[in-house]
Amino acid sequence: MARWIGTLNEGSLLRRTLLYIGTFALGSLAFVGVMSLVLVSVAKAVLPPHDAAGSAAEETEEAESEAATGTSKAALGKTSRSKRLRAPSQAERDSAPSAD
Repeated sequence: MARWIGTLNEGSLLRRTLLYIGTFALGSLAFVGVMSLVLVSVAKAVLPPHDAAGSAAEETEEAESEAATGTSKAALGKTSRSKRLRAPSQAERDSAPSAD
């Protein structure tokens, strides 16, 4: 390899220029690759996981909607179920005192 690089360096101006351009391109790619890896690793260590961030955003939206309407989603679900009319079961009818 050293002989090959040496022959390129001893050659014409075109060969030397191509050697410098190739070296610069490979060095730049290596630098960008290493820096990308470092930045992604630091970001993953510093920022919370994606799921936790999504849950926190949903909880914030829920709290804001509760504050605006005065009711929560859980309360709305319970209210609709408790107000739903249903026929009494046979056991409830048998145990209820008769009006006779």
